[in-house]
Amino acid sequence: MVCQTDGKGCANDFAKVSNGRKANKFTWQELAKLNTHQNAHIAIRGKVYDVHEFANRHPGGMEQILFGAGRDCTQLFESYHSSSTYKLLEKFYVGDLISNELPVFPEPSKFNRTVKERVNKYFKDNNINPKYSLAMFMVYFLVLTMIFSSYLAMLLLFPNNLWVMIPLAAFHGFWGALSELTILHDSSHFAVTNNPRVWILNQLLNSCYNGNSGFVWTYQHVMGHHPYTNIDGADPDIVTSDKPADIRRIKTSQSWVSRYFYQHIYVPVLYAFLAVKTRLQDISIVFVDKMNGHIRLNPMSTSQFIIFWTGKIAFCAMRFVIPLYFMSLTNTIIMNVVCDSALSYWLALTFQASHVVSEVEWPTPDKNNKIDGDWAELQCRTTQDYATTNFIWNIATGHLNHQTAHHLFPGVIQYHYSKITPIVQQTCKEFGINYHYKDTFTEGIGAHVNHLKRLGQEDIKKTQ
Repeated sequence: MVCQTDGKGCANDFAKVSNGRKANKFTWQELAKLNTHQNAHIAIRGKVYDVHEFANRHPGGMEQILFGAGRDCTQLFESYHSSSTYKLLEKFYVGDLISNELPVFPEPSKFNRTVKERVNKYFKDNNINPKYSLAMFMVYFLVLTMIFSSYLAMLLLFPNNLWVMIPLAAFHGFWGALSELTILHDSSHFAVTNNPRVWILNQLLNSCYNGNSGFVWTYQHVMGHHPYTNIDGADPDIVTSDKPADIRRIKTSQSWVSRYFYQHIYVPVLYAFLAVKTRLQDISIVFVDKMNGHIRLNPMSTSQFIIFWTGKIAFCAMRFVIPLYFMSLTNTIIMNVVCDSALSYWLALTFQASHVVSEVEWPTPDKNNKIDGDWAELQCRTTQDYATTNFIWNIATGHLNHQTAHHLFPGVIQYHYSKITPIVQQTCKEFGINYHYKDTFTEGIGAHVNHLKRLGQEDIKKTQ
């Protein structure tokens, strides 16, 4: 069974949970302080639960409880658990949340319940475990084989032959990006087996050869982007600054400056620096800002601290220390520039085509920080799919061209998205929910470039 709200609704469960209990009142600021293993509390649908004693028994692992501690976890909880799980919360209920740090959503709509019922039924009828796929495990093996074989070839066979080493570096970077889109991505969503140790090991492995932190990625992507997709002031993926003006303008709320007129030309070029930016930003986010956009980071556990620095040190060794034994400093620099450019471009273009486009919605909460509309419907309205029937693009994008299905069912290993997407499409059609789609990858990328051009040129008069 896919771990998601199955259509029975939540209101009655919450009423049962609170019956007969004296309710304490928590502001979001008070809840935010309850974010360690010793005092972990979470809020779901306005109810606060003390889960610190349960953390060690959590089937999804203690780490996942610690990520969510001290915050409203409603959308996360409902994305990964069935409604029957609410009954298990009763013993942990301690009070009510009376204010909101980030936007909140209404109870699941009929569309929300129906699409999840249908996908659950697909897996049940076909006796499929949504977290397993032999074909996907073979893709993981292929990705790792390509990463390490290309790395060894650069060092051992062609360290001084730039005509061969440069294409190998680009090849290595592409497969590094695919590791992010498959191994890291599935593991950060707890979608690879039911074993938390597998998720942690995969994230550590990816950090060692790509250099970015799985800890930071989880807060940005799982705790921020997925619950609050395209919501300004909540989604870390669309955080921008006005003073100084951000490098790009992707939202109408941003002030316009003259350089944005050409952003559709220079911004795609700058995407080549995404990997370097991410690795360095990891350190400032964890140890200086303690925030990823508008998402608070909880204190690192000892194991998370060790994993963070192990990944950084191993990456530096693989990219700089070891290569210098086999090639010149100049060739080492060239290798890193090409690797990172290929990795960065593939990641940036794959993700930007899904959300940073004019075709999708950019929701705004009301004055009470509430979103007018169901969360699952919002995922459809803020997401664009592309080339979902193309086998090559399914593999090359880690099936994240099926972005709508992924947002609705993040706990499902990505190989199954091609089966889920038709169910999502049909349900959207029945309920009159906009399903955004481009036939080709080129059209998807073109939508992002056009969005940059429109925000850089067409809205000038509105913002001057």
